[in-house]
Amino acid sequence: MKIAVFTDSYLPQINGVVTQIENICEGMKKSNFLIIAPSPTKEFFRYSRDNKEVLLLPSFSLPTYKEYRVFFGFSKEVEEALLNFNPDIIHIHTPFGVGWLGLSLAKKHKIPFLATYHTHIPDFLVYLPIPIFKRSKLAKILSWHYLRSFYNNCQFVTTPTVAMKKLLSENGVNSEILPNAINFKLFSKYKKRKFSGNKLKLIYFGRVGFEKNIDVLIKAAELLAKKNKNFSLSIVGSGPALDSLVSLVKSANLEKYIKFYKPMKGKNLARFVAKHDVFVTASTIETQGLTIIESMAAGLCCVGANYLAIPDSIKDNYNGYLFEPFNYVQLAEKLELCFDRNNLKRLSKGSYAFAKAFSIENVAKITKSFYEMIIEKNSCASGTAKK
Repeated sequence: MKIAVFTDSYLPQINGVVTQIENICEGMKKSNFLIIAPSPTKEFFRYSRDNKEVLLLPSFSLPTYKEYRVFFGFSKEVEEALLNFNPDIIHIHTPFGVGWLGLSLAKKHKIPFLATYHTHIPDFLVYLPIPIFKRSKLAKILSWHYLRSFYNNCQFVTTPTVAMKKLLSENGVNSEILPNAINFKLFSKYKKRKFSGNKLKLIYFGRVGFEKNIDVLIKAAELLAKKNKNFSLSIVGSGPALDSLVSLVKSANLEKYIKFYKPMKGKNLARFVAKHDVFVTASTIETQGLTIIESMAAGLCCVGANYLAIPDSIKDNYNGYLFEPFNYVQLAEKLELCFDRNNLKRLSKGSYAFAKAFSIENVAKITKSFYEMIIEKNSCASGTAKK
C-alpha cells in the first residue's frame, strides 16, 4: 500500500503527532510512505529513509513558538512528487498549511483521504501573537468555526479517544476512533521491576509548553517539600515554557527536588523513564496522551488532570490517580498516596495491562483496516470496485 502523509509537524520536532507518524510507518513496514511537512529552515529538502520518502517545504517559525514551523501556499514540487508516488490514500494529520495542501491535492486528483484530529487546537491559541484576542471567548468560537471548515471538507475524520469523538461531535464534526500507537516493546523492555527505597521518583516528559501546565506540578512539589517528603521530579523536554519554569523552580528554592533534562528519544528515553516510579501531568490539552501510555508500558503508575482524554487512559485507583485540573493541592494529596510501595506495585500492574492494547502492531492493523475501508468506499463510489 502507498500512503501519502501531510503534516505540519515532523522531525526534528518531538511530539505526539510525530511519534504517531513514525510508529505507523514502523508498523506498516511493507507499505511505502511519502511524507510532506515543513522544513526546519527556509530551504526545501528531500530525502529517503527506510520505507519513507520525505519532502520538507520551506517554512518560517511562529514568533511565540519558535520550534513550530509554518508553511502556507502551494507547491508544484509536492504535486509532481505526489503524482509520481501515485498513493492509494492520503492521510492528513494537521489542519494547517500543509494539511490544506493535502486536502486540495486529494480533491483535485480524486485520491481517497482521511484526516485525524490529534491536537486540541482551541487551547493552542495561547501561542497567537495577539495578546488580548488569544484568550477571548471569541477566539475559541472562531477556532471551532475554522476546524469545522477544515474537517467537514474531509472524506473521513478520525480522533484517538472517546472523549475527543464526543467533543468533536458537540462542535459539529463527525469522527471515528483511531487510537495512536506507542512502541510498547521498547518501553516494556525497560519495565520498572522494583519499587524499593524511600524516595519517590516522579517524571514528566514531553513538550514543555504553557498548555501543559507544568507550573501546577512545581506548586504540588513545593507542598511535598514543605512536608519533608523524600521525592524528586524530572522534567524532560523542551519548549516555549522552559525558561519560565526554570525561574519558577529557582524562586521556590526547589532545585534540590526538581531537575530539567533535554529531550530524549528511543532507548535513552525508555530507559530513563523506567528509573522513575510515577508519571505526572497537569496538561489540559491531551487528546490521548501518548506519554501517559508509554509510561504505563514502562510499568509506572500515572497521575493526571481529570480533563479531556486523560480519563480515557488513567483509570482512577486502577493504573493511577486523577485530580481536578489546576488543583495542585489535590495533586499533592494524590502523589502522597504513591509513597506506599505496595500501592505502587498494584497500580503498576494495571498500567502495564492497559498499555498493551496500544502497541505499534495492534494500532497498525487498525489503521490499515481504516485505509482499506476508505479506499474500498471510494472505489465503489467511482464504479471501479472489483466485481
